[in-house]
Amino acid sequence: MDEGLSAFEFQVRLIAALGQFAGKMPDGFLSQKEFFLIKLGDISENLAALKLARLRAAEGSLLRRLEKGGVTQEELTDFKGAIDKLLSARDYDYVCAALAGSRELLKKRLSEARPLSIADEEKKAPGAPREQAADRLVSEAYRRLRFDELEHEALRAGGYAAADRFLETARGRVAEYCVLYRVPIHPDDTLTTFSLSSIDAVAGACFRLLARLRAGGR
Repeated sequence: MDEGLSAFEFQVRLIAALGQFAGKMPDGFLSQKEFFLIKLGDISENLAALKLARLRAAEGSLLRRLEKGGVTQEELTDFKGAIDKLLSARDYDYVCAALAGSRELLKKRLSEARPLSIADEEKKAPGAPREQAADRLVSEAYRRLRFDELEHEALRAGGYAAADRFLETARGRVAEYCVLYRVPIHPDDTLTTFSLSSIDAVAGACFRLLARLRAGGR
């Protein structure tokens, strides 16, 4: 991923990737499975890049204000809101605890913080500790997308080895979800914090569906 791109450019790429994932599979792909994996990878990659770009933008804005003589309580509240959906609970608390300290301490902790990746959380081994907020978001999206029903149907039909028609249905449900929750799938739309969180949860739900089909496939 090109680190020289702006947050807006990563946003455009993310929405484009989501729109492609939720749309008709173009010619040139071997299977629905291949298309699902490639486009889900594009979404995940651009999500991670956009989160990092937004984190660094919030960090830079706050540090510049501190250099000019300090920040107001309102500005601190805005900063916390900006990073709340980007970090794990641990990193969020770690950064916020430094707000009462020196600028050097805050800068150090911000440089160490990394955006939470729901994709990475979903790739953890079964039983491994997961970020509770991420797990809750994905579980809710999984339910709303009715992936639990789809999972049972796919496993009865042969699991991951026979996944193509079920993954096409899954992509259709992602498209319906985006319309219902007003998640943008066109590059000229605005990506709000709520929409970013929704896309994150949907991507996580798709990774979870793949993992469960693989685990139960034969």
